[in-house]
Amino acid sequence: MGMKIAATGGSKATGTAASAGSNGQKQSPAPARAGEFEEIGTLGMGVLSGYIQSAYNAELYWPTVYPLYNRLRRSDPEISVVRQVFSAIAAGIRLEFQLDAEKPSDDDKRAQEFGQGVLAEIEGGPENFVDTLVSQVPFMGWGWWNVVPGLRRKGWRPPDQEDPWRSSADDGLIGIRRLAWRDHSSFYNWDIDDATGRVRGMKQLDTPNPFETIPLDRSVHITFGDSSNPEGLTPLEAVWRLERIKYGLEVVQGIGYEHAAGYLDIKSDKDKLTADDKTNIKAAARAIMTAQEGNYAAWPAGLTGELKDVPFSAAASILEAVRYYGLLKLALYNMQWVGLSTISDTGSFAAMQDSTAMWIVSFNAMMRGFVRQLDSQFGRRLFEWNREAFPGMTQRPRLVATPVEKFMDLGDLGTFLQAVIAVSMPLGDEDYLAIRKRSGILPETLPTAAAGRPPARASGQSVKADQGAAQDKLGEMGRLADSIDKATAELKRARR
Repeated sequence: MGMKIAATGGSKATGTAASAGSNGQKQSPAPARAGEFEEIGTLGMGVLSGYIQSAYNAELYWPTVYPLYNRLRRSDPEISVVRQVFSAIAAGIRLEFQLDAEKPSDDDKRAQEFGQGVLAEIEGGPENFVDTLVSQVPFMGWGWWNVVPGLRRKGWRPPDQEDPWRSSADDGLIGIRRLAWRDHSSFYNWDIDDATGRVRGMKQLDTPNPFETIPLDRSVHITFGDSSNPEGLTPLEAVWRLERIKYGLEVVQGIGYEHAAGYLDIKSDKDKLTADDKTNIKAAARAIMTAQEGNYAAWPAGLTGELKDVPFSAAASILEAVRYYGLLKLALYNMQWVGLSTISDTGSFAAMQDSTAMWIVSFNAMMRGFVRQLDSQFGRRLFEWNREAFPGMTQRPRLVATPVEKFMDLGDLGTFLQAVIAVSMPLGDEDYLAIRKRSGILPETLPTAAAGRPPARASGQSVKADQGAAQDKLGEMGRLADSIDKATAELKRARR
C-alpha cells in the first residue's frame, strides 16, 4: 500500500502531512519531522549582498571585471578570431518550435504554428538574438535580455508610441515584440537570495538613466560554463593569465629586435676624440640608423665607420613561446585547428579536419545548452500567457536550434556516391536533393523528366523493379561522380 504525501500547511519548522488509506478516505494529518520541507545548507559560492566572489582572483569579480573581459573580447587577436568564427557559423542557425508528441493534437499543431509566427515577428528576428548570444555569452559567461511582450491585434500600439512594432496577426494572443539586450557595462549587482543562490533579477545602473531592477520573470538569463553560477564560467578567466604571459613575451621580443637592429662601429686614428668628433659621430649614427632611404655620412680625416649586425639568438625560441600561448588560447574554445599550419608551423590537413569535426560537435552542444535555457524561460512563458487559446494542447512545442553540419569534401562525397552505385541502392527525389545540397556546386532543384532524369521509384514497386530503377540511374550517378572527381582534381591542382 502506497502513501501519498502532500504539504497542507503548518508552521515553517514542522509542516504537516496528510495520508490516504486503502479505502480512499482521508485520515487525520500526521505531523512532519521538523524542517522536512526546508532546504539545508547554502549555495557556498561566496554570495554577499548581490555580489558573487567565486573567481580565483579578485580582479575577476563582477562588475569590476567588465573592462578586462571587454578588452579581451574586442581586441585580443585570438579571441577576436573565435568571436568572428562563432558569428559566421551562427548565421546559418535557425530557431524553430518542434513537437515531441508522437500523435500531436490539432491544438499542438496550432501552438507550433503560433510559436513560429511569434519568432518571425520579433524585432530584428531570431537571427539578431542568436548573433548577440554567440558573440557575448561564451566570452562574458552570461547574458541578460528583457522579454518585451506585444499584443497580436490589429491596431494595437506599444506603450511607447515611437516604437514601430506592429503585429501582422490579429488573433488577440500575446506575442514577443523584442528580446531587448542589456549590456554587461550597465550591470550593478544581482537581486539574489544569498543562501540559495536563486536569482530574482538583475540590478542595472546605466548613468544617467535611473537605477532599475529587471525581474527574472520578465527576462531571459543565459549562462555558459557553470549553470549553478548566475555569472557562468567564462574561458576568459583562463585566457587572462595566458594573455598576460604572452604579452610579456611579446614585449621582450620587441625589445630584443630593437637591440638586434645593429650598431655603428667607429674607428679613429686619433688618440683622443674631440668634442666636434663626438658631435659628428652622433649625427652620422642618427642618419645611418634611421629607417630612411639614402642615408649616408661624410667622415672627417682619421674617422671611419661600419654598420655592424647583432644576431638575436633568442628570437626563435621567444617566437615559438608566443605561438604556443596563442594556440593555448584558441584551444580553450576548441579552436586550435585555426592555428595549425598558420600560427604554428606544424600541423597537417588530417589533424585540421579531425579538430574541425570535434569543434562542430562542441559548438552544437553549446548551442543546444543555450537554446534549452531559452526554451525553459522564453518558450514556457510564451505558452503560459496563451494557454487558454490551446485547450487541447497535450505538450507545449519545444524550442530547438538546427545543428551546424560539417562541410563534406567533394572527394569524400564522390567516394560515397560510388559506393552507393556499387550496391545498387535505390535513390529517390529526396536523396538526389540532399546530394545536390551537400555538393555545394549543384543547383538544389531536380531536372525535369524531359531533361533525362529517371522517374522516382513508385510506391509498392518490387525489389527486382527497384534494382532495375537503380541501374537506370547508374548513368546519371556515374556522370555526377565523374564531375566530382574532375572538380576534386582541379582543387588539388589549385592548392599546389
